[in-house]
Amino acid sequence: MNTSTMVSVVALVLGLSFGAGCVAPAGEEQAAGQQQLGAAPGAEGVWLSTEFSFGFCAGECVTTVSRDGAALELKACTHQGDCGRSNFATLTDKGSRRVTEIEGALGGVPLDARYGCPDCADGGATRVSLQRDDLVTSHKYEYPNAPEPLADLDCLVRELKLGLDTCTPGPLLQLSQGCTPR
Repeated sequence: MNTSTMVSVVALVLGLSFGAGCVAPAGEEQAAGQQQLGAAPGAEGVWLSTEFSFGFCAGECVTTVSRDGAALELKACTHQGDCGRSNFATLTDKGSRRVTEIEGALGGVPLDARYGCPDCADGGATRVSLQRDDLVTSHKYEYPNAPEPLADLDCLVRELKLGLDTCTPGPLLQLSQGCTPR
């Protein structure tokens, strides 16, 4: 098996292990320097995108799932910026309700810009972009260790990513034609 195929298999296995059975991590203490931007009580939050990246990796090492309303896009890229694969889907009614629930819970929650040591020791990193009221905020953490406030969103996005990455429809998304599986 060549290196690229082996990396793809490992990435798929890692993705499968978190897609269906996400468990929120045990509670974490809030850090002193959390971003208060857009975190006023009652603030609305909107999930824009989540990027998964891995340092020591060959092939598709950076995968981004982004959202515009009910439209989803998965973009798979190399570290050199070659994005050879994009898949599209639409959130189902169930998927839209789940996103709305999670966004509502995130609206007024203070969040750090960084949690732990993302991409240290080549463990990978996750970066979430949110629009909280009129501000776009970015929150980066160690893959797969989502901090408590972002755990539900992380679990949902992993499930969406798995469907988009493997071209497998599910109760949360309806795939567009022309899907190219990993």
